Amino acid sequence: MTDVGYGHPGRIGLYREHMPAPMKTCSKCGYASPDDSSFCMKCGAYFESESASRAAVVQTSVGGGNVDPGKSMEQGFAKIEVGDFSGAVARWTDAIKAGFSPSAEDYRRMLDGCVDVIISSSSDGSTHSRAGIADLAILMDDYDLITDIMAGIRDRSEQLGTQRELMNTMNEYMFLAIESFSVYTDLNDLAAICDEAVRVFNSAAEVVESLERAQSKHDPLSFLQNYSQFFQILGDKIDNAVSKTDPAILEELSDHWAERSTSRFSDLIMGASNMNAQLIAAGWLGSKVAVKARDMQLDTFVTMYLAPGMKQEQKS
Repeated sequence: MTDVGYGHPGRIGLYREHMPAPMKTCSKCGYASPDDSSFCMKCGAYFESESASRAAVVQTSVGGGNVDPGKSMEQGFAKIEVGDFSGAVARWTDAIKAGFSPSAEDYRRMLDGCVDVIISSSSDGSTHSRAGIADLAILMDDYDLITDIMAGIRDRSEQLGTQRELMNTMNEYMFLAIESFSVYTDLNDLAAICDEAVRVFNSAAEVVESLERAQSKHDPLSFLQNYSQFFQILGDKIDNAVSKTDPAILEELSDHWAERSTSRFSDLIMGASNMNAQLIAAGWLGSKVAVKARDMQLDTFVTMYLAPGMKQEQKS
């Protein structure tokens, strides 16, 4: 596994010194998130008060021993029906690792269940519904699980009636878009995901003011515009890389990274996204440092992705 990392801690530390908003520090990774966050914006771990209440929900793959794939699959469906997203994903992962091949009907049940849980929990900011989904999506290479869930969230979000529901749902959409960088390895696919994310966030921004207002210190419209800005910048950097790279090399790179699906480019994208999100609370100096940190991490992603192709060109 390639450990992508999170850029230069020194610069991020300098930025935090000038951040006016109170922050929570994650006990697992040390990252500072806004004080009204329910979970760490970097590693996804719940803060102490939330982790205790969600402990019964977060489960891991049973692992070890012999797994009955059919039984494990049905256990996953039972768990998703009661809102246990991570438990369902763990059981489905066990089933597929044990050789189960989901039918189109199975896949539709999985997809509908995932979207239902995310949407139904949209009024509860403490719910974190993405545990294990990227690993499952990688295993299910005959389907587009991540982007299909995103499409379902996009369509269902049009029926939400409050700003809080819309914001929590768009948070899930944003994190899934970032998770896609662990699943898809073709830059053209990733550029299309960024373009669609910009469209979704812009559409949400157009209606957010008409919804029931949220009790929050942060402006929902500003956050949606921030999300849109981030994926626009990321998409532009990917488009630029595509335009400057031979199509044959791009195809080889896609195959290269597909064989290394455990390489988590999403970690690097998440770090850049966090820097961009915190621009909302930053002062002038904090904004300058955060922008540099964001762009540095996005440029690092592009450089790392293209590096094997550059080596190939040098050899030929």
